[in-house]
Amino acid sequence: MTDANPDREAVYLNTAGTEDLSRLGLGDEQARALVEARPFREWGDLKRIDGIDQDRINAMKSAGAELGEPSEGPIVEAGSGGSGASPGGNIGRA
Repeated sequence: MTDANPDREAVYLNTAGTEDLSRLGLGDEQARALVEARPFREWGDLKRIDGIDQDRINAMKSAGAELGEPSEGPIVEAGSGGSGASPGGNIGRA
């Protein structure tokens, strides 16, 4: 993912509080539902929350959402760059 705003602070979905989640455009109920549905291992896991679809996920990513935890770094999805030397694709921590 190309960072459109390198000065913004990442919001880690598996650890952020509801106030930080609201910076991603989530309402109070969605933020609480997200906290209760943790942990998320992949972006598609978010779709089990009412009102979150792929468009909402893309908007959250653009606003600074990251999976994982701050000390781990962002989770990199297959095909998102790297050497490609891994037989399973480029999935793992950045």
